[in-house]
Amino acid sequence: AYDFPGNVRELENILERAVALCGGREIQPDDLRLTPPRQAVEAPPGEKWPLPDYLDRVEREAILEALGKTRFNRTAAAKLLGITFRALRYRMARLGINEPHS
Repeated sequence: AYDFPGNVRELENILERAVALCGGREIQPDDLRLTPPRQAVEAPPGEKWPLPDYLDRVEREAILEALGKTRFNRTAAAKLLGITFRALRYRMARLGINEPHS
């Protein structure tokens, strides 16, 4: 069981992304990428946050969501994200995002 913290639209986005990225004919729990609800955490004094890692995670999720909404149509996903096709292709390569196998 999973207490989904979002709304129906967010759930729909998660399912669309899972369909686009699942490796087989069935969606597995790992394909859903459900995470526990986030709680605010403060860094201990003097400790640094790895901002580049955090930004990469946020960018990766945004790209995967756009690709899921567009059924992995990179041109449409780039338009949805407000970036060029070339920029999307570069970011996908940098973040290790590959097209799902047919």
